[in-house]
Amino acid sequence: MINPEVARAFIFFGAGVCTGLASIGAGFGEGQIAGYTMKAIGRQPGAKDTLLRSMLISQALTESGAIFALVVSLLLLFGGFLNASLDLVKSTALLASALAMGLGSLGPSFGSGHAGAEACDGIGRTPSQTLPITTNMLIGQALSQTASIFALVVSFLLIYTVPSVSANQEAGYQIMRSLAFMGAAIAMGIGSFGPGVGVGYIAGQAGKMLARYKEQQSLLMRTMFLSSAVAQSTAIYALVVSLLLIFM
Repeated sequence: MINPEVARAFIFFGAGVCTGLASIGAGFGEGQIAGYTMKAIGRQPGAKDTLLRSMLISQALTESGAIFALVVSLLLLFGGFLNASLDLVKSTALLASALAMGLGSLGPSFGSGHAGAEACDGIGRTPSQTLPITTNMLIGQALSQTASIFALVVSFLLIYTVPSVSANQEAGYQIMRSLAFMGAAIAMGIGSFGPGVGVGYIAGQAGKMLARYKEQQSLLMRTMFLSSAVAQSTAIYALVVSLLLIFM
């Protein structure tokens, strides 16, 4: 076991970093959506109600990663860990869970923000295309947030499946396990950035083209699904490596 104050420091630091990192992506993405919506309202004031509704829906989806991070932070602070006797390995696992979720929400939030912003801009340009553009936006944002869901899964695994090691375990073993958990957090956290941003960019461009070429809706949607699946594959690689580091 380590000093209880040191264990609490790991938890406090992790909770702060988790929510802080997640707030960066969510705040930027939601601000981008609002900015494009105001431009669209200036262009099409008659569609303000539709645009405001689309803005709020897309902002809510963009905030998903920040909500996941808030849940993880609250679990760390109020899940009974502060009063428990923790060793180095368990303390590091809790810190790693926070890093996984905090880093893992950045890319998906940026990507969702871009998809929502382009959708609102497209609705402002072609209000008659509101339904297909909104549908594309919702699907694209959901696909973009997949990586943050992977990060949430890794975070929960680090919180609830890592047992405390016995007191007679060698220091080298404890350090090895601790670094493995940190590696899992970094793999999933950083590994979700590119897919989250990339899929959001794909969805944003699809929404932009739907506003211009409505007769190409089926082709654009098929292409978005295919390209998003390819872009999302790297997040799956990161998830697999994270799981191996946790359970091997």
